[in-house]
Amino acid sequence: MRHQVIFLPGHIKTEAERGTTVMDACRNAGIHIDAPCGGNGTCGKCLVGITGEDGKTSVRLACKTRIFGDMTVDVSAREHEHRILLDGTGGVHELAPAVRNAVIDVRKPSVDDGNSEWERLVEAISGKLSIPADSVSPNPFLAAMLYRTLKDNDYRIEALVCGTEIIAIFKPGESCYAIAFDIGTTTNVGYLLDLRTGGQSAVSSMLNPQSAYGADVVMRSKHAIENGISQLSQAVRQALNTIIRNTAGKCGIDPTQIYLVTAVGNTCMHHLFLGISPESLVFAPYTPAIREALLLDARDYGLSVNDRAKLMVLPNIAGFTGADTTGALLASEIDKSDSLTLLIDIGTNGEIVLGNRHRMIACSTAAGPAFEGALIACGMRGADGAIDHFNINGARAEYTVIGGGRPAGICGSGLIDAVAGLLENGIVDRSGRIADPEKLLQSDGVPEYAKPDIAARIRSIEGIRSFIIAEENETDTGKPIYISQKDIREVQLAKAAIAAGIKLLAEEFGVGTADIEKVLIAGAFGNYMSPKSACLISMIPPELEDRIIPIGNAAGEGAKRAALSINEFERSKRIAKTCKYIELAAHPGFQDRFIEELEF
Repeated sequence: MRHQVIFLPGHIKTEAERGTTVMDACRNAGIHIDAPCGGNGTCGKCLVGITGEDGKTSVRLACKTRIFGDMTVDVSAREHEHRILLDGTGGVHELAPAVRNAVIDVRKPSVDDGNSEWERLVEAISGKLSIPADSVSPNPFLAAMLYRTLKDNDYRIEALVCGTEIIAIFKPGESCYAIAFDIGTTTNVGYLLDLRTGGQSAVSSMLNPQSAYGADVVMRSKHAIENGISQLSQAVRQALNTIIRNTAGKCGIDPTQIYLVTAVGNTCMHHLFLGISPESLVFAPYTPAIREALLLDARDYGLSVNDRAKLMVLPNIAGFTGADTTGALLASEIDKSDSLTLLIDIGTNGEIVLGNRHRMIACSTAAGPAFEGALIACGMRGADGAIDHFNINGARAEYTVIGGGRPAGICGSGLIDAVAGLLENGIVDRSGRIADPEKLLQSDGVPEYAKPDIAARIRSIEGIRSFIIAEENETDTGKPIYISQKDIREVQLAKAAIAAGIKLLAEEFGVGTADIEKVLIAGAFGNYMSPKSACLISMIPPELEDRIIPIGNAAGEGAKRAALSINEFERSKRIAKTCKYIELAAHPGFQDRFIEELEF
């Protein structure tokens, strides 16, 4: 038996089998709602508004609610505008793209000349770009339009060439673009670039719809292995096509004027986008199916750009250090610097690289999804309504909210601030334990006048000791926003993984952490994170606080560089080949170091 389901706010109508979960009905309708736990009912984030045949509406978990009648589902029940980091390190880019353009004069045909239109085209391009004529393969697709294009432009045309392949011919001066993608676990960002000027024409972003299958790469890999890779590959490709349409629309161009696509992403995102099973990443020794840089035909990967466009994918370094790290290294230019530099991209996985132009060593730590808001009682991503910074000022708990207004939850940067503030004021001890409110009244960490108010914020919620960040009358939800003892343990696990990785890389390099001259923090979380808070909880060695420099979306910046310069693309190959990788799971000292770093 089937029932009608209407999804709001888009009024999308579909039918679903009786007993199907609302989550599966959403997926089947092409609607992707956030499900960090993959639909296992443990994260509590997939809240939707359900209106049944009786007209009554309630908010429920999509993964746990089954369809037993016609219903209306409002998927905007927890919808917020997410703050997605778009900017990178910037700077001047070399303009020497893999797709080269040349204005050429093609010899006109004559009775005495038996050469074809194609042969005369190749002759002109060969002379202009110094390409051996016999290395250029005939292209029936372009040959079909060649006669009319030549006649309409009096035999003076422009050609786009990649290597020895002619990929487009058109009237001289027509626009031609590239688009560079950062395919993130959480977000996808696309940068539309003018191949004539090297300028950025538009940028667009959206959440990665694969989040409907789990917050992290482990859950998505599990889904791909058990159910096939098609759903995940199609989800991300559709997202990239949405970004392509959005950026093209902003500039008033047709997507067919995009002739080059570049992409970076962690190794799992790389594999899922390309349609490669992530199975080899899930089982020891966790090797990628492919590491090499790739030059492909974009049409083979479902991208709605010019039919002859090329797709360049930057190389992976290892199983858990992917092309996004390669892109960040490309943008940060550690491989050109004499300074000993630490690069950290803090997310669900924490990718860390230590080095300079002489040597680079990388590792990846399983920081977990806490910094993305998953597994945290009141956690959410960096969206409107999220507390992004927090401070205890005497008796007052002070915070800022993304977008202003009342808070709905707390995101990663606010979480780090909150834990640091509790630690600094003696509300949490070095072991991570929240103080008993009565003992807090006798402590020296909080000013005497503030003790009653601060102690009153320590309460038991669902049997777990917690600290109230915002009272229920202050919030958008009418419920208090708090950090529980369990939340603090999640932060300890995440920060210990990153801290252990940093110190083991320093040991491998033969230096102390104090010898590190610069700390570059890449990615959205790192961009908004307070360096002071990160050092207070010892996620980053405290002696490095004044050396921390946020560099924005460095992975996306690397993708842009590769799009605009074939030399940068070639440099990315050298970076991935020479950067040594350490598998921390197999490192004999990692477990001991990790346990040591659990304390604040």
